[in-house]
Amino acid sequence: MRYLALLMLVFLVLGACSGEDDPNKDTTPPATPVLIPHLGDTGDPPITLEDGTVMVITDDNNGIDTVPDGHKMRIAWEPFIDNDLSHLKIYRFSDIEQDAIEIAQIQPNAASYTDEGPLVERVWYSYFIELFDTSGNSSVSDTVSYALLAKPYLLEPQHGAFVSSSGLRFYWNRADDRTGFYRVLLWDEDNTLRWSGDLNLANEDDPLWLQLPNLTPPIPPGSTMRWRVDYFDWNEEHMMNMGSESEERIFTTTS
Repeated sequence: MRYLALLMLVFLVLGACSGEDDPNKDTTPPATPVLIPHLGDTGDPPITLEDGTVMVITDDNNGIDTVPDGHKMRIAWEPFIDNDLSHLKIYRFSDIEQDAIEIAQIQPNAASYTDEGPLVERVWYSYFIELFDTSGNSSVSDTVSYALLAKPYLLEPQHGAFVSSSGLRFYWNRADDRTGFYRVLLWDEDNTLRWSGDLNLANEDDPLWLQLPNLTPPIPPGSTMRWRVDYFDWNEEHMMNMGSESEERIFTTTS
């Protein structure tokens, strides 16, 4: 009986220990992920970051934004700090769908994600992410928001055209019947922004246009150039512009 009582005591101790959490298990959540808000648009003046760094705004570093390919929204985040990451979940809500829903689950080596929607024009969409480590711990980011607009329709120069850069005009049709402003963007084959010009609308009729000024240095003949038109409209509630980016077109200069 003495040995039986001792054996039962051992089982009780082992059973109690098995119900406790593993003291070696990681219970520390990942560092809080940081989504990048909309910092501005290509063609804007350089901005000064909180650390004093002066940054030139491009399509790659301006945070949440629309994209030229379809009615889509791209979100981006700062590099993650932890190394033992498993995956992240992406959530979206909006003015018309106020309950957050999970829209994707992706690997943690990604630096951005493009939401293919469907998305509605002039509706503000908000996003946040939840980052998980390999032990199942998670942390949730802040929220970023943006709204997309209808896209301008490009007319000339047509895709693949050969044109003179002297007196060159860019033509397009309105994105919608609202007032806002349009920005023509022109890049060279090295993806360097060579020129941008804004057109603030009043009572202009389609087609809208802007003329390329004389650039210094001039664009050499035989250069492959890329252009598009961005459309912006101010939103008073969010105190920032909504925006869209047209499809992009390529042309070659002859003189």
